[in-house]
Amino acid sequence: MCAAMEKRIIVSGGDEIREILLAGLTPGRRIRMEGAGALCAAGDQLFCACDWGDVIWRLSAQMLVPTALFAGGPGVCDLMISRDRQRLYALCGDADSLLALSAASGAPMMVNRVGVNPRALAMDETGDVIAVAGGECGQTVLLCAHTLNVLRQLPMPGMVYAVALRGGTVYSLCLNEALASTLTTVSSGGIRQTLSLAGMPGTLSLCGEKLLAATHEHLYTISADGTRVLNVRDAAGRAQRLLHAGGRLMLCDGLGEALFALGMTSGRWRLVCEHARDAVML
Repeated sequence: MCAAMEKRIIVSGGDEIREILLAGLTPGRRIRMEGAGALCAAGDQLFCACDWGDVIWRLSAQMLVPTALFAGGPGVCDLMISRDRQRLYALCGDADSLLALSAASGAPMMVNRVGVNPRALAMDETGDVIAVAGGECGQTVLLCAHTLNVLRQLPMPGMVYAVALRGGTVYSLCLNEALASTLTTVSSGGIRQTLSLAGMPGTLSLCGEKLLAATHEHLYTISADGTRVLNVRDAAGRAQRLLHAGGRLMLCDGLGEALFALGMTSGRWRLVCEHARDAVML
C-alpha cells in the first residue's frame, strides 16, 4: 500500500507539518511551515493555523502541499470544519471571538464574541450547535453553527478548558479553586452533575458511549452521565488533544509539545515525536 493510501496522523509544531504512518508510527512527508499550530482536516483538505502572520493555510491532505492562504485572526487556538465542509471555524483566543470562514475561498462569513481567552471548540452530531470553552469568563457558550448566534451561556465553576457535546448533553472541563479539575455535565433536560478530578484540566474526547477526560498526568474514563469514574490511568503530560487511531490512543501533550501513543487496553505510553503542538487523524 502506498503511503498516500495509508491511515496517517498529521502533526504540527517545530515550524513544520509532518505525517506519521499509523501502521508502524513511522515518519512520512514533512514541510516547513513557520508557527504551525492548530489543525483540522476533512476529506482531502487539511487546515493549519500559524502564529506567524495570524494566517490559516489550506493544504492537500494527501501531498501536504499548500493550496490556499486565508486571513485568520489573533491567537487561533482551535479549528473545526462544518459537517457539510463549507465553513471553517477558527477560535481566536487573543481576540475572544469565533470566526467562520468559507472553507473554499477563505472569505469571512460571520464572527461573534465568545468568552475571555476561549480555549476549545466542539460540535454536536447534527452539526447545528457549537460549544465553546469560554476560558476565563467561567462559561461554556453554545452557538448556532449556521449563524453564530448565542443560544445559551452555561455558568461553570471555574475557567473552562475543554468541551464536548453528545445527544444534547454538554460536558465541560474546568479549573477549580484547588487548582485541580471539575467535570461539569449538563443534560439536555438541564440536570447538572459535577465530578472532581485530580490534576489541572487538559481536554475531553468522546469514546463510544463513554467520555475521556485528560488532566495533568491522569486520563479518566467516565460514564456517559458524567457521574462516575470507570477507570483512571497515568497520562504522559497534559493532553490538549486525544485521538483514537488504529487501536491506539494518541495524546498530544500541550506542556511538553510531544505526541505519545498507548494501546487502548494496556501498555505504556510511547513517545512518537517531539515538537507536537496539535495532531489530527486522516
